[in-house]
Amino acid sequence: MKKSNNKQIPQTSKLVTYDSFRSNDKSLILSNLNKLNDWINNKSNFKDIEETGIFKALSELIDKYNENQENQVENNEYTEIIIILVKFLKNLSVKETETNEILRSLDYIHRLELILNNSYDSDLLNDSSTTIECLRKCAPYSVRKVGVGEYSEQTGQFQWMIEMKQLHFDEVFVGWRVWEAGIGFGKWVLENKQIFQGKEVLELGSGLGVAGFMAGLICKSVLMTDYTPKLVSALKDNLKTNSKILEIKKACTVQALDWVNDKAPKPFHYDIVIGSEVIYDEKIVDHLANIIHQSLTPNGVFYSTAATVRRGIPEFIHSMKSRGYTVNCTEFPKRFMPDTKFDTHFFEIYRNKNK
Repeated sequence: MKKSNNKQIPQTSKLVTYDSFRSNDKSLILSNLNKLNDWINNKSNFKDIEETGIFKALSELIDKYNENQENQVENNEYTEIIIILVKFLKNLSVKETETNEILRSLDYIHRLELILNNSYDSDLLNDSSTTIECLRKCAPYSVRKVGVGEYSEQTGQFQWMIEMKQLHFDEVFVGWRVWEAGIGFGKWVLENKQIFQGKEVLELGSGLGVAGFMAGLICKSVLMTDYTPKLVSALKDNLKTNSKILEIKKACTVQALDWVNDKAPKPFHYDIVIGSEVIYDEKIVDHLANIIHQSLTPNGVFYSTAATVRRGIPEFIHSMKSRGYTVNCTEFPKRFMPDTKFDTHFFEIYRNKNK
């Protein structure tokens, strides 16, 4: 029998579209949300949910609800919509499918936390809390995926999906997992691509690689470095996994680097040095400053972020200034890391022109 060449249309495409959730018809929105909840309780192919491309439109509904609550605008119809929407998110997230990665990448945790701050409805609070718990779940040795670039409503996919195999805390301490700080810093890099395009970049404290891989999407080259053998090995494995993305394959390489005992990989060679949360211990910040100094070209720049609670920040600033650098320390925009409890410093450091 001759097989048909017609591609089967996912069942959910007959149920909902992303445009329907931007309708002014509240009954249509409620009807589609109820259909989704019915579907998710009776189906197992969650790829069909992804392919609807609805998650940006759903996030806009949550944003509108939170805006109304913050402005003390009473809208019972909207509250009813959000209750059913968050119930859907809970039913979806507890399944622990790859759709959770889309929700994380679209900052659903932050949006749901705003609901916790703004709502008094017990069901809405319980379902929001459960969804947040599911999205924050991070198991040792699991694969963390991060959606990068534009989210397409036509395909339900991000422009790129970066994958990183995580480790266990007992092996490498805090470097075991992908942290939101690295993701946020990588987002800043991509938003400021005019700074990075065509540049040779050294990354310090790469960890599992999320920020370095994001930089690799736009830079000429990125040398990703870390210290412990297990982390360097994991970083190499993650680079191999993400080499299916041509830009990363061309740009990124991995090397071990001990700030205390090693010299700069290429002295005074790099246009830019980057590092997320590399300022954390006053005992080693002078070694960090020395590696940065040895690595940058005369016109090079160091960009970094560090939570304001980190130890060693004043000492690091002093170490860079004593080497003849200008240190600009400002507040890192919250939108890059909405799901964080701490304020974050942003560093832009370059050599004094008279040195």
